[in-house]
Amino acid sequence: MATKHYSLFSGRVLDRKAEPDGRTPHYQILVSGGDELFRVAVNTRSGASGGQRSELLYFADDDFRHDITTRLASVADGLLDVPTQPGGLALDYQRGGMFDRRHMRRISPNRPGPRNDLIDELEYWVGSAIADPDTRVHAFGTRWGPEEHAPDQVFGFIPGNGIHDVHMNQGNRDEHRHDNGIWADGGLLFHQRGSDRWCAILLAFQTQSWHTDERGNPILGRQTANREESGDLRKKPPPASIVAAFVHPNEEKDGVEHVTIRNPGDGTLDVSGWQVQNRQRDAMTLNGLIPARRARRFPLPASVPLSARGGLLRLIDNEGVEVDGVTYTRQETRAKRGSLTF
Repeated sequence: MATKHYSLFSGRVLDRKAEPDGRTPHYQILVSGGDELFRVAVNTRSGASGGQRSELLYFADDDFRHDITTRLASVADGLLDVPTQPGGLALDYQRGGMFDRRHMRRISPNRPGPRNDLIDELEYWVGSAIADPDTRVHAFGTRWGPEEHAPDQVFGFIPGNGIHDVHMNQGNRDEHRHDNGIWADGGLLFHQRGSDRWCAILLAFQTQSWHTDERGNPILGRQTANREESGDLRKKPPPASIVAAFVHPNEEKDGVEHVTIRNPGDGTLDVSGWQVQNRQRDAMTLNGLIPARRARRFPLPASVPLSARGGLLRLIDNEGVEVDGVTYTRQETRAKRGSLTF
């Protein structure tokens, strides 16, 4: 089920308050936009989930480049309901080609020392935004309120209003499964308008699965967002994996794009009837064999183009189960001139 009241609140950062203690501590941000005040509640740690610790995984880019920033630059301050679909303002870490998930790192919520935990990182970016009144924050998540005649519990403004779930909102296997949905991920994007520079802060819980179906539910047998940290090492490795692709770094698409699939097993793998899908779910049906512990390159037809602006590749077996999935960004495509490895 998609996240309820998926929303975007944009505006100027006025204040913040860190909550380092408690079962589910948050970093609270006060934002003003469109004659409204909103509190943006960012998880800095979660409690135990299904018997497992669920610390956060963190990605930050102080020179973030993605198509979403072009669309956000024209968004007015204030609250906006966001349709949970591609092609608009909605975020989807897995389908939107926003960043390389291998660049996420586990981060402690609060520990002694300078800039070595999530609160320190948020302090840096939020403090910079407060110091520059021309900087705008775009906060994605689930809206709550208005709480008529009730002051906000942290900053005291009336009526209470806010955004929470400022993190990936899919791939949950536990009591949060009802929050799963695609094109409904949370996050913080800061726009330094004077220099037209963007910073993205994107968060996920280590118990969340990175590969999800069209409802945002985890695909059986796939790994979590950080498999090593989650203790999810006993799952069988996939029978095949996408290890490389060539994406034309421009939109002319002269020549053939291709994807490389590796068979890690000890026997020959027959992939006849399997499919490779792009982000738009255009599909190519495979045919043939991949020898043991070898990789094979499959040319992609023009009907299955790979976007140079970032995208997704899925490998689907002949029973309709996703075997592997990878994402790539526009920056990676340009930096590697289209020759990607995963």
